[in-house]
Amino acid sequence: MKINKLIVTILACTIMVSCGDDLAELNKNPNESDTGGEGPEVFTSALGYYGLVLDGFFNENNALFAQYVAGGPGVALVDLERYFIDPIEFNNEWLYSYSDCLSDLDYVKDNGNEALAGVSEIMSVLIYQNLVDHFGDIPYFDALKGTPEKGGILAPVYDDDQAIYNNLVVRLDAAITVLSSTEDEVGPEDLIYEGDLDKWIALANSLKLRILMRQSITNPAVGPAVTALIANGTFIEDEAGLARIPFGGATGQNYNPQFARREGGVGQFYVASKSSTDVLTALNDPRGLVLYDEAEDPGGLVGLKQGNINELISPKPADFSFPSAVAYGEANDVILMSHWEVMFLRAEAAMRFATSDNQKAMFDAAVTAHFVYVGLTEDDANDYLTTSAVYDPTASTLAKSNLIGIQKWISMNGLQESEGWIESRRFDQPGSNIFTNTTTGIFDTPSRSTLPEGVFPSIRLYPQSERSLNPENVPPGRTVTSKVFWDN
Repeated sequence: MKINKLIVTILACTIMVSCGDDLAELNKNPNESDTGGEGPEVFTSALGYYGLVLDGFFNENNALFAQYVAGGPGVALVDLERYFIDPIEFNNEWLYSYSDCLSDLDYVKDNGNEALAGVSEIMSVLIYQNLVDHFGDIPYFDALKGTPEKGGILAPVYDDDQAIYNNLVVRLDAAITVLSSTEDEVGPEDLIYEGDLDKWIALANSLKLRILMRQSITNPAVGPAVTALIANGTFIEDEAGLARIPFGGATGQNYNPQFARREGGVGQFYVASKSSTDVLTALNDPRGLVLYDEAEDPGGLVGLKQGNINELISPKPADFSFPSAVAYGEANDVILMSHWEVMFLRAEAAMRFATSDNQKAMFDAAVTAHFVYVGLTEDDANDYLTTSAVYDPTASTLAKSNLIGIQKWISMNGLQESEGWIESRRFDQPGSNIFTNTTTGIFDTPSRSTLPEGVFPSIRLYPQSERSLNPENVPPGRTVTSKVFWDN
């Protein structure tokens, strides 16, 4: 199913909005549905907008932070790439998450049937977790209560990120209970699963596993909950269960959000990051020339050091590899959660907490699932798993954690860039800084970086819109090196 023409029109208008929206647009009630329609059509609108928010804003910025891409020839130095970050950069992802996604989903919960309310709750949890993972403390318990009947709270306080995480698990459990017993149905308004409630339950369990495992390094007390979940839950297991918002690529109407945003401007100006190409080359990884195209002039896989474009003399596009059609295309879906992500989570859970899963079998299945999704074969994956990514169950926990972290980071390239950045922060552990260590780490310090050598952003700044419209509640002291509660 593809997003309908009405929703696409809304998206097409929205996707061209610059990061410099004026505050008159931002200063609207975020607690009323813009659509004003019935529950099903508002639900479709919320899904369409979240595809825009996640891919057009979060993922595009995080592709730089996760060092999948670098600013290439033909553009000025990308400020975000060298960590010269203005809070206004994050206005759109914050605004649309609350006012065009969470607000609409909240409306649906009051104006839809029981099943539609349940799947709206799962989507709300997914969006809130994404906000916490990027911003830490956010408005939560008093958010979306701007109407008089809900309390008239137009300046909500910020809640503790750990407390929000705890409540998200409670909400998922409640939603699963509803969907497991309801006789109501969801119809074609569901762009993700076309009304298949069993798949929504599997997504809810998978999302719960993500929430628990994100804390697993700093809070191993989640182990019993993880073990029980693995033993009793259903999960996303294959491509048929993959949670994605589809974009058809119809000319001028239904483009993938990143593609539409870039092609509506100067075109594709990002090239492969040297950080990424170095790892792929060192591992002799066949996905290198699947995730990126060959450089035209020298041939092969050629990346550019982050922030280095202005240091080169007369660089040309032909000098570098660009993201391939796998990572950049008009008809690419926006992935919310993939089957290989869930398999990596289950492999890690088995490794840390001795769950009922076989850790090596689940790790191998995760890598294989990603190989197949991007167009390679199971035989390609098997060769790779016996040479370049050998999982040894007897190795140290840290060694296995590093292997999972690197392979998971590779698998998010061009498909789930936000998860790639989030997980690079989590797997970068004291004693084994696989992403940020200045001598052995994966990430490069960008040329002209505003941060010291080996120091990288670990959180979003609060957006300028919040600083202007809710100044009394925005937590003070935020810098780009502050941390979310689960970050070690």
